[in-house]
Amino acid sequence: MKKFIFFAIAFCSLLACSSELDDVKKEIEDLERQALELQRQKDSIENAIKNQQGENDSTQDKIDQTEYNLHPAFLKYMEFLSSDNPVQMVEDAKCEIIGDSVVECWITNIMDNKKLIPRFVYEGTEMTIDGKEVVSGKTIVDFRKPISLVVKSKMQTKSYIVYVHSYTGIPMLWLETDKRENIALTTKYYQANLKLVEDVKTRAAGDVIEARVRVRGVGDISWYQSKVHPSLQIGKNSYAILFSEVVSLFDESKNNDWELMPNADDNTMLRTQTMFYMGHLSNLPFTPRYHFVDLMLNGRYYGTYMLGDRMENASARVDVGFNGYILKIDAATTGVNFTTSEIEQPLSILTPSVLVGDNNYRFIASYLESAEEALFGDNFKNESEGWQKYLDMDSFVDWYLINEIAKNEDAFQAECYMNMKKSGKLRMGPLWKAEKSFGFEKSSYSGFVVKNTKWYNRLFQDPAFVAKVKERFAYFYKHKNTIIKEISANAEYLKRSAQENSNKWDVFDKSAGDTKVQYLKTVSSMKDWLEKRMDWMNTEFGNM
Repeated sequence: MKKFIFFAIAFCSLLACSSELDDVKKEIEDLERQALELQRQKDSIENAIKNQQGENDSTQDKIDQTEYNLHPAFLKYMEFLSSDNPVQMVEDAKCEIIGDSVVECWITNIMDNKKLIPRFVYEGTEMTIDGKEVVSGKTIVDFRKPISLVVKSKMQTKSYIVYVHSYTGIPMLWLETDKRENIALTTKYYQANLKLVEDVKTRAAGDVIEARVRVRGVGDISWYQSKVHPSLQIGKNSYAILFSEVVSLFDESKNNDWELMPNADDNTMLRTQTMFYMGHLSNLPFTPRYHFVDLMLNGRYYGTYMLGDRMENASARVDVGFNGYILKIDAATTGVNFTTSEIEQPLSILTPSVLVGDNNYRFIASYLESAEEALFGDNFKNESEGWQKYLDMDSFVDWYLINEIAKNEDAFQAECYMNMKKSGKLRMGPLWKAEKSFGFEKSSYSGFVVKNTKWYNRLFQDPAFVAKVKERFAYFYKHKNTIIKEISANAEYLKRSAQENSNKWDVFDKSAGDTKVQYLKTVSSMKDWLEKRMDWMNTEFGNM
């Protein structure tokens, strides 16, 4: 009985403890719910504070933006008035503000002094040009080089680069012979004053070179009947310019002998320069470097020219050493010349100075004879005994491809050059004038030209030569778009000069519309022709 009573008391105690535990659990649960509620209230308060802060920040941003907008800084317009600049300008010129960073200004007349008074309107508290405050219509500024124009206000600063171009925007070359004597001979040098002024966007922006020089004609001298004067006038001819000391033109290697190319038969004025660009992409040891200029000869505008390297033996030009050779293939011979059995035109020896029958003459004539015997002999494919013993493969391949891609009608026929060091092999090049190329007179983009000459026809019978041609063509084909972009860039650069050149020489028919538009269409046709030409050649070489 006692055990039963003890068990009952113990059981009741456990029930009581269990009840107390339940109460504790409920209290804990209640506390946890209260804690969660407090956390939610805290989060809600913090979010409200954050939202309020965001609203405050947004309000401050709006205040700042309003303050910013109330104090703008920008150039509204800029111009040059002939009344402010009567010596330099013949008509007013309004500038174009491009975006928020560039100002382009075109002065329509020829000028070598760009110290001009600008007029402008701006929003802001001050405007400076190259760090100096300027006053509209009063301050004289030198615009030969690109200048920095800055407009400031209480809240803003805006910077522009200003380019002031004169005439067509390419460098201007003045040649003035003594007493304005016509350069009518190729055998006589004429004393002259030279002045070369770079434009604001060319290689050495704003630089000026002045010198006493000697000038002579190169090639055939053409004349034309003036529209204004009854007398005959000098045409668009080539000229050699000789300085008394070595000079660098357009940052190129120093020399005292330079040439002006007229591109008189090229309405794009880009064919020779495009070939030179391809030459700089090639394995040829030297390609001439030329730059476009507008020529003023004895006070008259003579159009768009190219100024650059002469064809001569020099370390930075055609480097053939002190006893090497430069040869020209052309029906129009120069000095001492000779012929071979398989080259269609005579070869003139330009370097060194030789007499018929002297040692240098006999050496080069004998070398060409041996080269032809190897090339057209039965064993011509043999690398050590055939044509490769005498001819440099790399130059023969790259020179060929550039001329064939361009479909240069003069290649291996006229204005074609070879060179060699006396201890080396015969090399093709350098490249030279190529006006009859790149779709000249709407020629077909298909068909081979250079490959049909005797030497190259024979070279294509050697699988080793063909393999090298295919390998190198793949390289040029890979650069097709690069070449086309170069043409586009040069055309854009030349479009104003091309227009003035056409006005001078009647390149495009004015009755057919804007000559600038006609020029760009002509260049577009050239690019289209080149693309089709390279695609056609890619197929032809792929089938070889």
